[in-house]
Amino acid sequence: MKLIYYIIFRITLALTLILTVWAVFFYVTMIDEVNDEVDDSLEDYSETIIIRALAGEELPSKNNGSNNQYYLKEITKEYAKSREDIQYKDSIVEKEETEPARILTTIFKDDEDRYYELTVSTPSIEKDDLKSAIQVWIIFLYVALLLCIIIISVWVFYRNMRPL
Repeated sequence: MKLIYYIIFRITLALTLILTVWAVFFYVTMIDEVNDEVDDSLEDYSETIIIRALAGEELPSKNNGSNNQYYLKEITKEYAKSREDIQYKDSIVEKEETEPARILTTIFKDDEDRYYELTVSTPSIEKDDLKSAIQVWIIFLYVALLLCIIIISVWVFYRNMRPL
């Protein structure tokens, strides 16, 4: 095996490993960022509802034109103590059609020591669609970048090693 092919093989292996780690990191970071933004929106909406409920004001209409939904119910003290104060999860909600949603469930108590569970949901992106789109583009960019680097490396090695 010629030295140049040996060098290119090693560069290809190293780049394959580095680009694979980068692609996985990119996907995980992208999903985490999307969830973080949706979670912030859910927290703001739930705070508004909790503040209005504690102040005795009228709660927002359930059909207020936004895609957000909420459910507020009174719960027992034992149930409240057995649950976490704040929970996030991905689920499917039924509206006019089934769609993925991010759901925030929080428990709070009023001045009269009554406990309430508030569930707020908002539609989110379909993570399977996002995953497949990211995979297609990452694979395409991965292969294009790898080929470009290999072609440039071969050209540089041949050109610089010609005197040898």
